[in-house]
Amino acid sequence: MADKEIKITFPEEKMEALAFFLGEQNEKVEDVLKAHLDKTYEKSVPAQVRKFVESRIPGAEEESVQGQRGQRPAREPGRRSGRQSARQTVQEQTETAQTMQEDVQSGLEEEVASENTMSMGM
Repeated sequence: MADKEIKITFPEEKMEALAFFLGEQNEKVEDVLKAHLDKTYEKSVPAQVRKFVESRIPGAEEESVQGQRGQRPAREPGRRSGRQSARQTVQEQTETAQTMQEDVQSGLEEEVASENTMSMGM
């Protein structure tokens, strides 16, 4: 497969500043963007699809083996995937917030009821 060229627009002033400061670190904008694109690909494309795609690219197996050395260890059994984890976390936070809101409401109702009782007793 051939490489695909990506063109984007970016403010010239920002590009010059970015190139300057990356240059101080002996890096190039293109290299940083490519590394970010590779990470995004790894994160977004399921492993089996990546394996299929890379099997169709000549020389990709060598890159894949080299790239795996720097990868995170495989997910532990029983751990949730990123998307699943994020959804569940949001759901848990929502449930916690609802519980807290119910507790506050209940506490307020009890406080109002006790104030009403006190004022009636006077």
